[in-house]
Amino acid sequence: MNRRLLVFFILVNAFVSLTIAVTVVWIAEQRRPRPEELIAPATPAPAVVLIATPTSGDAQTDPEGGASPAATPTAAAAALDPGETEIYTVKAGDSLSAIAARYGVSPNRLMEINDLADPNLVYVGQRLTIPVSQQQGGAPGGNAVGLPQRGLQLRIENAGELAAESVRVVNDSNGAVDLEGWTLSRDGGPIYTFGNILLLPGSGLRLNTGSGEENSINRYWGRDAAAWESGSTVVLRNSGGELIAQSTVAGGE
Repeated sequence: MNRRLLVFFILVNAFVSLTIAVTVVWIAEQRRPRPEELIAPATPAPAVVLIATPTSGDAQTDPEGGASPAATPTAAAAALDPGETEIYTVKAGDSLSAIAARYGVSPNRLMEINDLADPNLVYVGQRLTIPVSQQQGGAPGGNAVGLPQRGLQLRIENAGELAAESVRVVNDSNGAVDLEGWTLSRDGGPIYTFGNILLLPGSGLRLNTGSGEENSINRYWGRDAAAWESGSTVVLRNSGGELIAQSTVAGGE
């Protein structure tokens, strides 16, 4: 075989080998999955459902228009006439016993009406149904509870003597009285306004005209002159200006 024929066979062999290689590569490429087919489709995140927790006393309705169980009043509360109840919103520092005393009802009664299991578990913002009879004075914050018009008495002591002068407010009623916003005064004289003071049944509070250190039963006006005069009438009014009690300073007191 001459040299030229040998070169021809070599070239043909190389061409055939190249053709076979290209064909194999092409077939392999055709069978290879596309990149986008190898990517797993993203699983959509589950929808977040926000459930609003109703606060006590807020009316919530279901799709059928009925009240949700959280807003349904207890059987004891529903049995009361709306005119015999009111809603009280718990404030910081409140306790069930203090609220009960303020309204002249028992803590057990409040627990029953509001379906409470623990008298120590009340929270700020909680709305409580309070039974209020026709004989009670109403809401706190300057209103009397129980029988204030037939139970509060004033006793003036040492009138005209600044160092010893005082007025004693005695609660002889059957209910607690919130004195906040109430006033002690006389015609043409100075006026004293009480702060947040809860006067329990059978208790008393002494308002001293002069200065001193206050405690649970003593309040000090801080005046530099006596406030009450012989023959004058000292009056106690609630925050609405209604006359609650009065006493005339006798000569020699």
